[in-house]
Parts: sequence; structure tokens; C-alpha cells
Amino acid sequence: MNDGYTGANCSCVCPPNFSGDNCENQIRESYYAPPTDGCTERVTTEKNLFAPNMSADVSDGLQCAIEIIAPQGLKPRLTFHTFNLQPRKTCSEGDCCYDENLQFRENYPESSTAYCGTDISSGNELTFDSQRVVIYHFRDSSVTTCGWSAALTFVSDPNCIPTEGGCTLGFNDISTYNWKSAGFDGTTEYPICSTCTQDMTGMPNTMLYLTSESFNVGTPPVDGECTDDYIQINHLYGRSEKFCGSEPIYFTSPSSSFSLEFHSNYITPATGFDITMTMASYCAIDCHQEIQLMSGETYTIESPDFKKKIFTNLNCEYNFIAPEGKQIEINKLITKVKVNTECTSDFLLVNGDGDRRYPMDTSTIICDYDTRIDHLTTNTNNLLVAYQKTGLDSRGFKMVIRAT
Repeated sequence: MNDGYTGANCSCVCPPNFSGDNCENQIRESYYAPPTDGCTERVTTEKNLFAPNMSADVSDGLQCAIEIIAPQGLKPRLTFHTFNLQPRKTCSEGDCCYDENLQFRENYPESSTAYCGTDISSGNELTFDSQRVVIYHFRDSSVTTCGWSAALTFVSDPNCIPTEGGCTLGFNDISTYNWKSAGFDGTTEYPICSTCTQDMTGMPNTMLYLTSESFNVGTPPVDGECTDDYIQINHLYGRSEKFCGSEPIYFTSPSSSFSLEFHSNYITPATGFDITMTMASYCAIDCHQEIQLMSGETYTIESPDFKKKIFTNLNCEYNFIAPEGKQIEINKLITKVKVNTECTSDFLLVNGDGDRRYPMDTSTIICDYDTRIDHLTTNTNNLLVAYQKTGLDSRGFKMVIRAT
């Protein structure tokens, strides 16, 4: 079971993460979760790969799985520097790699050739047909080996030269748009080797709701990562989110300045997507405002949740504009924003260049409880402030600014 095979002593030799007389037991919840010897990994960048514990006696044996995922439109290539595993032994099928072997799987659980001994010469190149390949390395507990090493590079896929376009943008009303894959009708597959982009960075000062009830793109994510076709949302602070599989999308942002990308390869076409983008503000409150400042004027702004716990989820954006030739000073800033890793869920973003994309190099992101004095002076006459919260732990912000 689970792609095990009969070993030299007529018992099952199981692939990584499986055990039992017939390889029927899955050891870890995630197939690629690291085993106890720590030699299982996922690789998405070019690097040198090698067998762990080279030139060492491995008393408990070794079973490793190295999953390689090439970038879109590329495929993996291995150039071997060394390859010296245990030699082949006589078996019922002829010569077999019982004690140690290396296998390359592009379509698990289909079988593949097992390499051992000196089957692969130094300098040999293996270029794979798929964007994704898994290297399996099995070593028996009784052997000592010199192992293998290889350089991983990503090369252009001659079968997939991406073509631009085909997606359509529809305008439903003053605040709602639909973005669809090429030829979308819910049943027809989108073209292979295609890419689409949609720039929405010039939209009005509103928040973004992005949903998709019709979504079927590539294969489901593996451990949270899209491995082939995907939709990507590029949003504030240089961040991006990828979506794949068939689960509906739900995404919100304080700012409706964003862009979309779609990428497909030549392996896994699906029926595509119909994404709805709504640019709107909250009905009960007005926290998307454009505020004109007079020269020398001091202005205080508070988020709607600053003085009491309201609004479990909140997305706000404020656009302050001083007269031409003037700047804006933040004289005092009080933040009550939940501390979270890299400020991903709850945050306050400040940009002094009037750039609603809030680039990382010209913006400040904050997620803490603190009071700051003389925090920032803008480079232009435009100050942008975006605030997002996802629960009651954040209590908002208060800001005192002045046009100078």
C-alpha cells in the first residue's frame, strides 16, 4: 500500500511518512512534515541539494522526501556533482536497489525508477517535465554511504510559453466589478499557459470586498502553498495573497487600491473564476474620508473604535490633503492595535507620499499599544492612513496632525 515495495528480506519497504507491515499507517498528518531525522523539506529556490549524514553510519536508517516546486513557467533541473550509493543486489526482477536508492516522483503515487550504486555520473543533468517533483531517498540502517549531491536550478519550460490576456473585467454598477477568466461559463476550462493582470490602483477612497462564489483554479494548496495555477491579490505594503483550488475567496482591505494576477501552466487547467470586487464604505460609520487641511490648522482624528469596543472587524482609510507646497506633521499618535506577527491581521499603515499602495520603503506599519510624539512629517502635502482590525483586541488609534 501507499507505494511500498518488497525488500530483500521479503518485508515491505515503506516510503517516507508510512509504516506497518503493508505501509498502511500514515505517521504524520501532513505528508511532507519533517520526520524525526529532519531531512524532509520543501524547496522553492535554486540551491545545492545533498544527502544528509553523508559518509556516516545511520543506525536507524534514513527516509527523506524533498519536494521541489519551480516558479510558474519553469521546471526543475538537477546537475549531479556526486552519486555513490549502495550497489544493486540480485532479486527476482533482476538487479534491485534494496539497501539504498534515490527516486524522482512527478506524479505521486505512480512508480518511478530507483537509482543506486553509481547509476548517475558526475555532471549528469535531469530535467523534469513537471513544475513539481519529489525526491525520495531511502537508506537501510545497516549501510554506510557517501551519498549524493546536486545543484538545483530552474529552467524555462518549452511546453509553456505564457500568453497574456483573455480575462475580462465587467462593470456592474458604480461600485461593483467582476473579473472573469477567459471564456468563463462555469464548465469550459481556461487556456493553458496563460497569464492575466488587472490593475485597480486608481480606484476611489473606499474599502475593498473581494469574493468569488465561482472559483476553480488549479489544484488545492499543499500545506498552504499553491503549487501550480493560482490567483494572486497584490495589496497594501507590498503584500500578496495567493488562492487556488475550489474554495470560495473572501478578502477585505482598508484600501481599494490593489491589483490582480492569474497564472496557469500546461498541466492542470480548470473551469476558472468569476470574482466580484465591491468598493464601498460601512453604512453605519464614515471612516473613509478625504480631509482638506488649512495651513497651520491642527486636526484630531480618532478611529470609530478608539473609545469603546465596537466593530469586530473594521477597515478604514483617511486621506489628508494640505495646501500645495505644505507638509503635514503627526504631532501625536496613540495606537491600541493588537500585537501580531508582522502586523498581518491588525495594523495601522501611514504613508507620507500620497501613495495608496503604501509601499514598504515609504510607509510605516504599526501594531502595538503605544504613544508617539512628533512621529512623522510628510514629504508631500498628502498623508494617508489605513487601519484594519479583525477582532476586539484592537481598540483603534488617535492622531493629532498639523499642516505646516
